[in-house]
Amino acid sequence: MPLSSFDAEVSSAVVVDALRRDGAAIVRNLAPPSLVQSVCAELRAKLDESGADHQASYPTGFSGRKTLRCYGVLRFSPSSSQLIAHRMVLEVADAVLLPACADYQLGSTTGIEILPGQGNQPLHRDDTPYPIQLAGLELQIGVMWALSDFTSQNGATRIAIGSHRLLRSWHIPEVSHCEQAVMPQGSAVFYLGSTWHGSGENRSSSARTGLINTYSLGWLRSESNHMLEVPPSIAAQYNQSVRRLLGYTTHGDGEDQLGHYDGHEPVWVSPRSRFGSGT
Repeated sequence: MPLSSFDAEVSSAVVVDALRRDGAAIVRNLAPPSLVQSVCAELRAKLDESGADHQASYPTGFSGRKTLRCYGVLRFSPSSSQLIAHRMVLEVADAVLLPACADYQLGSTTGIEILPGQGNQPLHRDDTPYPIQLAGLELQIGVMWALSDFTSQNGATRIAIGSHRLLRSWHIPEVSHCEQAVMPQGSAVFYLGSTWHGSGENRSSSARTGLINTYSLGWLRSESNHMLEVPPSIAAQYNQSVRRLLGYTTHGDGEDQLGHYDGHEPVWVSPRSRFGSGT
């Protein structure tokens, strides 16, 4: 079964239907080239710095011997906020996550650059930090933005279509076939937290660069500690939509609040209506 791929004009409802059916879906050319170039330029120094440190600390295994990574990208990439809080992303997250929570949040934000010679990443689910599974409940979704063209040669993300329907296991299941998320720069592949996936082998002569953002139910602890990665002095530069995604808000109202400050909603984030455009 091929991975569903849509033009940017597609409705979020169509993307959500494909996501629920297959576990993943591509939306092509969702971000303009100028925005992608800005994000790439802002990530460059951190990828080189943090990525080199990461290689030294984790030379083999899951993270990759020839893969550069940087975390907490909103700390140093203001332009990435337009991808993280993109209208299509939030509409899809609304449909998948809001039935099970009052609000959702960023789980993590990671810049990833796969260098030539990097092999296949082990298949995995992104929701494994949470040791629960309830039928029909998705704990999170992921969105991988292509900051360069994703091809079958340079390590485009591998997706095990339909694997979100497998019972949760703590080992890689028998997955006979994966489809690669081949897509042009500026596109995004959406996938459920329960979908088995992994980056592909880079057999090309150039790097493959992406930005992966996860969004989780608001009553779960976020994978990254955003209060340290993006402290208030930095978070204040972003709009309400982004601040809310970072967790500078409460989950729920009245007596059911989680994350209040001195008994109240943080004063610089107003009560939830809808996230808005995030631009």
